[in-house]
Amino acid sequence: MGGHGNVSEVLTAFIFALVQNGIPIEKAREARPWFFPSEAWMKSTLESIGFQVERIETEYRPTQLTTTADGGLAGWGRLFGAQFLEALPAEKREPVIQQICDVLQTAATREDGSQWLGYVRLRGIARRI
Repeated sequence: MGGHGNVSEVLTAFIFALVQNGIPIEKAREARPWFFPSEAWMKSTLESIGFQVERIETEYRPTQLTTTADGGLAGWGRLFGAQFLEALPAEKREPVIQQICDVLQTAATREDGSQWLGYVRLRGIARRI
């Protein structure tokens, strides 16, 4: 699953775009559709419900975005950021997607033109005691 710090650049861009479009920062944060726990949070939670955690770790794993017509930054934002977009009136959604793409362009695009996002994976092994 996603771990703490997963797609942090996208999270920041979405919150920025919503605030720039009149959504109070508290509401922009509440619109976040994701929860990416830390290793410590996950370990503590699993132990509190009767699991013994044998191993838990995060791995930074940049992930390349697709290049299909509905892919790239815009497609990713529309799909995975739909809950953010619902905080906006319908007529502002596409302009916000474009704003997010503009903000992320430099950070997400490599020299060869491919686009990547900073995925952080959280994985572990736990057994019920």
